[in-house]
Amino acid sequence: MADAIALINTVIEALSDQLPFAGMARILWVDERAALTTLITIAQTPRQPWVAANEDVQTWLLRGDARRSQLRLPTYMLQVEEDIPEAERALRDRNWERIAELINTEAPGRIFEPRAMGALVALHAKATGAQRKTLYRLLYRYWTFGQIRNALLPDYENAGAPGKPRMFSAGKRPGRPPKRAANSGERRGKILGDDDKSFIKIGYSLYRKNEVASMMDAYHRTLRRFYVQEHVAPGASTDDLTLKPLDQLPSLRQFSYWGRKAFDHLTVLRSRVGERRWQKDHRGLTGRASDGVYGPCHRFEIDSTIADIYLVSRYNRNWVIGRPVVYVVVDVFSTMIAGIFVGLEGPSWNGARHALFNAFTDKVAFCRAYGIDIESSSWPSHHLPHELMADRAEMLGQAAEGIVSGLGIDIAIAPPFRPDWKAIVESRFRLLNKTSQIHWIPGAVRERIAERGQRDYRLDATLDLAEFTNIMISSVLHYNHHSRRPDRLTADMIRDETEPSPINLWRWGMENGLGTPNAQPDDLVYLHLLPRNTASIQRGGICFKGMYYTCAYAVQQNWFASARKDGRRSMTVWYDPNDTAHVWLQDHQRNFVRCDLLASEERLAQRRLEEVLDMLEMVKTPTADHTYATLNDKIRLDAHIEAVVGHAQLERQAGQPSIPVPASHQVADIKAHRAFEKAAEQRRAVASSPVADSRAADATNPDPVSSSVVEAYAGERGGEVLSLLGKLRSKGSKP
Repeated sequence: MADAIALINTVIEALSDQLPFAGMARILWVDERAALTTLITIAQTPRQPWVAANEDVQTWLLRGDARRSQLRLPTYMLQVEEDIPEAERALRDRNWERIAELINTEAPGRIFEPRAMGALVALHAKATGAQRKTLYRLLYRYWTFGQIRNALLPDYENAGAPGKPRMFSAGKRPGRPPKRAANSGERRGKILGDDDKSFIKIGYSLYRKNEVASMMDAYHRTLRRFYVQEHVAPGASTDDLTLKPLDQLPSLRQFSYWGRKAFDHLTVLRSRVGERRWQKDHRGLTGRASDGVYGPCHRFEIDSTIADIYLVSRYNRNWVIGRPVVYVVVDVFSTMIAGIFVGLEGPSWNGARHALFNAFTDKVAFCRAYGIDIESSSWPSHHLPHELMADRAEMLGQAAEGIVSGLGIDIAIAPPFRPDWKAIVESRFRLLNKTSQIHWIPGAVRERIAERGQRDYRLDATLDLAEFTNIMISSVLHYNHHSRRPDRLTADMIRDETEPSPINLWRWGMENGLGTPNAQPDDLVYLHLLPRNTASIQRGGICFKGMYYTCAYAVQQNWFASARKDGRRSMTVWYDPNDTAHVWLQDHQRNFVRCDLLASEERLAQRRLEEVLDMLEMVKTPTADHTYATLNDKIRLDAHIEAVVGHAQLERQAGQPSIPVPASHQVADIKAHRAFEKAAEQRRAVASSPVADSRAADATNPDPVSSSVVEAYAGERGGEVLSLLGKLRSKGSKP
């Protein structure tokens, strides 16, 4: 029965025509006292919300007449706060002010009570001066798209009819005006019609198919075929062909523009260079205190602290890297730790977003990355809250404000020096320190002041960042399952004999309908919580921080081939600093697409980002010993080359005849000299081989092959050549 409980903001899809709605509907409110559920049908033109019995909705889901679904949000909602123009944010906030009093009533859900909506809207319209139809339009849009403020942003995505042909005034020439003013009565430029665009497409195809040398040739062919005056007399020759007047001809600029619109530039390039060159040179190379909290996920608290321990580097344990920062996210109702993050960044939004992302997503893959295998039920928190209590250090900045409008989470900032405002998460740090016995680990900070001559405890640092994270995850799991909070038990929990551990309190709240997670699509969670940075599209993949990724979407869009032709270009990617195996990007509809690390980059997988960056920097920079050895060997090489060249020059000077030989004679018989040298090298190689001794015994029988070579190229000096070869052979046979 618990699986059939429908939560607020859940989208259900009708699978039977027997239901009172068709398509999709969103659950806006669940009245437990009246056992009624308020829904709104999702349609192009929304209609007023309607009511169904709780039992009926659960029956639809159990019987299979309906199923849970997800609504694809409009493109204009998939923006982070800092990317939204100021004018659009102002319009969103103004729209929210118009309906805020109708949404945030003293009694939650009052507007959904029977016969209450019309009266409340009428009174609000009279008090504010707004038109009722405007209020209804804003309310319906707010409810349809998940009850978040970004639903009230203006929808300018289709403004200007992108991708559709423009309609120009009759007789008005589009484009920039001519640089030179026209003379009296002179007409310039042609307003192209459908026939002209067809002619251009035909002519440009000649260039695409590589049937002409250049675009200019294709333009001339087009003019000659379609834009010449008709012959006055039948049978006239082609010598009297005359173009139509200039104002009736398409310009080269128009020809190029409409030709490029008709054919994809990569298709043109592929046809121009041919399939072989395309494959060789142009294709893509992919190689929260509990007062007022009604259940789980109502309020989360987040805080950070600097751990009382010093860590060492993962690559060199002789390097002490300082104390880590631990971020903890706690559910106030159950006191269960919903998320954790261990990093090196000080208290800031950039560190807090990692902890929130961990709290809002499944923990199985996260724990596996640190060598801990769990089931999803062992750490069941993967939900968004409705409220978040935090410090100013974590939540200052426009990026943090974006989760209010983008994820529908209300943020409460605790004032300075008031830890009691978020006492739950503050007390978790003390419990984690006690559970993990952190003060007894080598490298831990000692509470008492070091005495003179005492060893510096930083020198005892032993754990690296991954090992410390493993200890913290294990401590969190132990706390969630075995810490007892009997003061949190209610009468109903006692009746159900609930063990007061945080995970049992969480499960009891979810199973008994107290938990109302803030259901939002994964795309919005990625958009507002994952950090983003700039990557570059290159011919070998999407390059981010020296790592290369690819995805099917990029291959389909020919990004890598375009980068090989036009050069690299930048784009925005979202990444998880805990795992470099994936990054995410947005497609043309702003849906998130996952990119995977290339197989050749597996050495970088399952590593934290800062570890990969450190490793890449280390391997890129040579050691001092290697630099010295390279320089020393290069100096020796240069000296050796200089000595060999000097010796050869002396030998050449010693062998010069008394009478200078003309330069023309020195280069005249290169082929003969080459054949002689080749024969000598062959005899030297034979003489130095293991069978040289057996051949030396038969030295009286000259080699017919060598003799023929000598006679062919040495001529009358054949005897001298044979004598010289004999001497070389005897010299080569000596030990």
